Amino acid sequence: MYLLESRIKKLKIKNIAFAVIAIFNLVFSVYWQFYLVIRYAGDLFTLQHAANTPAFFFWIIVGPLMLIEASISAKNIWDARFYSSYFEGDLDGYITAEELSEVMGKKVSKIKKQLKLFLKLYMKNYSITEDGVKLASKTVECECMKCGAPIQKRIYFTGTCQYCGSSDLRARVLTDKKFYSISNEIKGESKNYDYYTYKNLQTHMIRSCLIACFSLLFIALCLLGIKTAIFRFGDKEYYRSIILDVDKHMQSYELITYDLIETIIRDCFFILGLIPAAVVGIKATSYAKISHVCSEFFSKCRSPFIKPADLPDYKGINDTRKLALVRKSIRTGYLKHCTIEKHSGDLEITLGKKIVKDTCPSCGASITGAVSENYKCRYCNQKIMGVVVKKHF
Repeated sequence: MYLLESRIKKLKIKNIAFAVIAIFNLVFSVYWQFYLVIRYAGDLFTLQHAANTPAFFFWIIVGPLMLIEASISAKNIWDARFYSSYFEGDLDGYITAEELSEVMGKKVSKIKKQLKLFLKLYMKNYSITEDGVKLASKTVECECMKCGAPIQKRIYFTGTCQYCGSSDLRARVLTDKKFYSISNEIKGESKNYDYYTYKNLQTHMIRSCLIACFSLLFIALCLLGIKTAIFRFGDKEYYRSIILDVDKHMQSYELITYDLIETIIRDCFFILGLIPAAVVGIKATSYAKISHVCSEFFSKCRSPFIKPADLPDYKGINDTRKLALVRKSIRTGYLKHCTIEKHSGDLEITLGKKIVKDTCPSCGASITGAVSENYKCRYCNQKIMGVVVKKHF
């Protein structure tokens, strides 16, 4: 609802293309330049006029710039996904920059700059105010189920009909064409595991795991090749076998030595190119695994607010690390329809939620602007339990 999905898909393809092109050309241009420097040491004229020298200088400048641009773009897309997830879970329709700063762990000034930039590049359906964000959720139908009165968005978010006082309101929001209801009736436990995950999570996890495994395998093979080449330096039997082999076309010890040096340099640069792929594959696999574990847990929770300490165990890591992994899984899009919010000074994972009480049982005042399970009446200061519960999908 808040993401420009088609544009983000195109930008993700662009980022991958930039990364692959930049890494490939950087590795091979630097590799050949290193080989030339070793092969023609002291021959400055040959080094300056070699065909690969202009390409080396071009990619040593352009390659890092392409990688930096792709990295910044990817991080911005991740942040946009997190903002979108947070906006989807909001019940009030207005979010302050200070609130987003606490949840994101970034400065207010940076939050404001990002939101202005994202509105042009990655996101939609919100406007920037002096101290926060006003959501512009588009509704095609919003009405009171008791008296049939049309309900304005701001009134809908507070959960009380201005005509009859009922909290049984309904709105059809343009978010996957689902009905979002505020109701006095609490339903049974949800079983919809897929609701909280990327639709092809298992396939993506297998693909990430294969990328990591193949990258590590090729790194191991390159290391073995480097070790073999090092041990062959000065091995007279090896040099003799190469010279006597008519198919090798090497007639001197010097040429054989240069060939071994080229092998070592080539394998070293292959390793440098494969390490990022291995790291990305391992991280993506980790995010996918914790998303799978958390989504199963979320589908069984009755409360929409989950403390980090209540998250299921994952590889023995502590609560802070688990919360960080959940945040990154939301940013990368592996976890959906949940966000991280701050209530009573503590960060919590928040699932889809709904208001189920509309009046204070002590004084009868209307409950408005509730965002957490417990609510303090603004008139009599009575603490009301269970105002907001998990929404069932």
